[in-house]
Amino acid sequence: MKPDPEPWYSTTLNLWQVAGVLVASWTLTRTLTEGWRRTVGRRRYVTTRLRKITPGVRHDYVESLLDKPRWQSTMPATRLAPDERPEGTDDGERKVELTVRTWLLSRLCYLVTWCEDDVVVMYAITTTSWWFRPWIRVGKTRIRLGKSTFATLPDHSTTIHRAWLGSRRYGYFEEHWFGNVGGYRSWYVGVNDFGYNAFPVSDDWFDDSDIRHTLLLPEPRESYRASAPINTVVVSGIALFEELQEGTFFGLSLGVDQDLVRLADPEYHVLDSRIGRAHRQIRAWRGALRYRRWEKRRQGQRPWWATAFRRQGQ
Repeated sequence: MKPDPEPWYSTTLNLWQVAGVLVASWTLTRTLTEGWRRTVGRRRYVTTRLRKITPGVRHDYVESLLDKPRWQSTMPATRLAPDERPEGTDDGERKVELTVRTWLLSRLCYLVTWCEDDVVVMYAITTTSWWFRPWIRVGKTRIRLGKSTFATLPDHSTTIHRAWLGSRRYGYFEEHWFGNVGGYRSWYVGVNDFGYNAFPVSDDWFDDSDIRHTLLLPEPRESYRASAPINTVVVSGIALFEELQEGTFFGLSLGVDQDLVRLADPEYHVLDSRIGRAHRQIRAWRGALRYRRWEKRRQGQRPWWATAFRRQGQ
């Protein structure tokens, strides 16, 4: 009886070949996925993860989606006092400390979360690129961040607004609340001076009867709502803080704080480089271009009452 002939193939060699092909395929797939996420697919990557964030989720869950934040700080807040408080209640018990965390997502937008006991109370999205203009639902109205104007949203007599204008910083926001239909959430939509397509208000639009100098006159505000695009939205759960009721919670920035995050730009690096010098030149050119666009918009859409107010001021 003749023994079986030797096979023409080697089982050991084929197993190693299969293992090598699997490892190479996995490495190639991961490289292509990472390259897609960092280039043409980064907008979709960021959008799909932002959809999963809501008020009330844990901070650890946000970190699992977006990794650790680049900036973190704390801020004090005061809970609203109930109408009927028991005797002996100390006002210090209403003081809380919120943790503010900020992410820069693929240089498309900034995400800011306010957390109490590592639970997200509210979060903000500020777009910084023309390439990232997602659709956002404010109640039942759909707006496109960075493109839609405030006139897209209803303006009721109860709508709360705030505006500020300084030598360098400016901003504007409105609060919208829809009760049970909106899940008892509050939306703060506005203009962040560090966001995309930001335009300030004019210094002669403020209501002089307002002590805080944060309210705009009706007619200039209507004109601003019709022309200024929204670049920031803040979604809040049931956040019962006195600072929100007074309009001082956000300070000089609705969303990302320019004075905090701009120091990470290459133009502010201590160690000089060619890319830093290029960034400074680009930033100066973009600032001059945006200022010219803003001046043309003001001159082209300047109504008669604005000219009359300026004459009265002179």
